[in-house]
Amino acid sequence: MQLVKRALGVLRIVADSDGGVTLRELATQLDIPLSSMHRLIAVLEESKCLGRSSANRTYFLGPAARRFVADNHMAQPLSSPHPTVGELWRKTRGTVSVTELLGEQAVCTMVLQSDRPLRLFTQYGQSMPMHAAACARVLLADQPETLARRVLRRQPLTSFTRNTPGTVESVCARFEKIRRCGYETSLAELDEGVFVAAAPVRFSTGRTRAAVAVTVPLSAVLTETSRRALIETVVEAAAEVSLDLGYVSLAA
Repeated sequence: MQLVKRALGVLRIVADSDGGVTLRELATQLDIPLSSMHRLIAVLEESKCLGRSSANRTYFLGPAARRFVADNHMAQPLSSPHPTVGELWRKTRGTVSVTELLGEQAVCTMVLQSDRPLRLFTQYGQSMPMHAAACARVLLADQPETLARRVLRRQPLTSFTRNTPGTVESVCARFEKIRRCGYETSLAELDEGVFVAAAPVRFSTGRTRAAVAVTVPLSAVLTETSRRALIETVVEAAAEVSLDLGYVSLAA
């Protein structure tokens, strides 16, 4: 019984912390010897109830604990840009943005502008159109389909370009591929003359926390090889941020 109480105490403290908790902090708060806490944490990690950030060795709720977490848990925006996002900008020289689902709106919470002259819809604080923006579709793909459809029906499906998806069905048809492949692209669907690659940033419970996107001129990615290279760079960056937020895949 004592072991169960200790395990629940660990999960409660970790769940209440947005920034993760160290092993020593857990041992101190629960008044448990460090050696005993280490063994308990090992069991919780093995069962994927906890995940650990490789960057600072702090613990977060793991994917197996997702079912116990309320939908609005950790719904606040990411507090600061991750260094990987800046590195992504230096690698691609495109416009790099981070978009988060706040309520039922996909809001751009960070933008690093390209040094190329691009006139884009994406701006800091901008609510992104759910049907037309690759980053918004990444966020919607993680939601229950009934919720995603409701969100899409509540907004006008404005045609920004000739390539903009025009129906709720055409948007929802993309979700399975987004979940399977781990990214979304946009070929001049929101802004003319640009290509966008977006990938999900996942929190420790496995939920999509944000979407990282890179926008470049079509002239920079004329071949399938160059587009694939950009996609892989974005996916790798999003995975690195996710890892530092404590995400551990159930398949790992």
